[in-house]
Amino acid sequence: MAVLIVDDNPEVRLSAAFLLEDHGFEVFEAEHPEVAKQFLSCKQITLILLDMNFTRDTTSGNEGLAFLSWLQTQPRAPAVICLTGWGSVTLAVEAMRLGAADFIEKPWQNPQLLDAIRKQSKLSVLQAKRSESADAEVALPTYSWRSAAMQTLLGKLERIAATDASVLLCGESGCGKSHLVETLHQQSARSGGPLISVNMGAIPESLFESEMFGHTKGAFTDAKSQRSGRFELASGGTLFLDEVATIPLTQQAKLLRVLESGEYERVGSSRTERADIRLICATNSDLEQDVAQGRFRSDLFYRINTFTFELPPLRARLDDIVPLAEHLLARHAARYKLATKSLDNEAQAALLAYRWPGNIRELSHVMERALLLSEGAQICAADCQLRLANPNPKPEQVHNPVSPAPGATLAEVEKALIEQTLALHQGQVSEAAKALGLTKSSLYRRLDKYGLRSES
Repeated sequence: MAVLIVDDNPEVRLSAAFLLEDHGFEVFEAEHPEVAKQFLSCKQITLILLDMNFTRDTTSGNEGLAFLSWLQTQPRAPAVICLTGWGSVTLAVEAMRLGAADFIEKPWQNPQLLDAIRKQSKLSVLQAKRSESADAEVALPTYSWRSAAMQTLLGKLERIAATDASVLLCGESGCGKSHLVETLHQQSARSGGPLISVNMGAIPESLFESEMFGHTKGAFTDAKSQRSGRFELASGGTLFLDEVATIPLTQQAKLLRVLESGEYERVGSSRTERADIRLICATNSDLEQDVAQGRFRSDLFYRINTFTFELPPLRARLDDIVPLAEHLLARHAARYKLATKSLDNEAQAALLAYRWPGNIRELSHVMERALLLSEGAQICAADCQLRLANPNPKPEQVHNPVSPAPGATLAEVEKALIEQTLALHQGQVSEAAKALGLTKSSLYRRLDKYGLRSES
């Protein structure tokens, strides 16, 4: 197994190299992410140990996050374990959102680091086997949302799906916006056309027009052939612009023009083309605040938000957490050609008590890891490795989260979580029901079941 250590401190690199070489790993070193990028272009690496801070910025972790973001765009990217002496829950959550497999604070404990590396080595072998047989994956039915919050949202989407009206989906990162885009497209009159998704945050500003509108041969130095843009590729179907808030101000006017007039030109051409798309955008940013602070054009904001829908975070969909986890376990099991496993009571209790800062994306990652690394017949709480607390609690949410005691039943944890949520909302059942992803009547039934009392 080849490990690349990316750290600007030569003593740290030397210490890690000695440890890993003594345990049979092949070790390579890079003093900066840019050097690591060059290294990855010519060497097959299984795992990266990535420092989060370098000489330009010693505390924020932004350089490490930027490298993780770049790595997401690379095919067959190696796994990453992040290392930092300036750790925080917020940084750890963001690193894992960008694909990091683990997050370890310096100075590390050698057994802890070796254990994390060995786990990733096992995962890499299984993932390689999965890639070899990806075309033989078992098809599974799509997940059907159970929570009242999602049932209500899906009902609203169904009523406007057949129209060509622009839709803006808002919500925390990883809460399932792309899943709803597929639902909207399949229920629309354009379902027979293409669904083209674009991560706007991954498009360099200099290539914005070429990516979105296409270019002609010779339009610029590297334009060796004509290329279709995303508007052309989505013609007759749906164009999904994810992370729309990341579009630079200088390019927002160009997008606004095609949305208002339906016309655009390829880079290097004077011929006007017509756009025939249904637009769906998504963001985890507060666009109204971005408009107020001059980061997003107000005219573009009003053009893309004919209908705006807010997706609740996973922690507000209590009835979905366990069945969704089981669905994800089955899906990962099919991909790896393994038998799926059930969740024991303590695991279910732990999933319900956890805050899920990374939402569905984090749940999927947790279930994949638990399935591959668990040794028992069922997934237990320890297999899930839920270690992070709520990274940015609102003032009214600062409290001691439910922590299931060993041997606690699912009913005991559910009762504690309901009591806690009612306390946060001063006993108001309607507000507590919304926070739990339940209908008001469903919560009342649980209150009767557990003998709890609240304000009406």
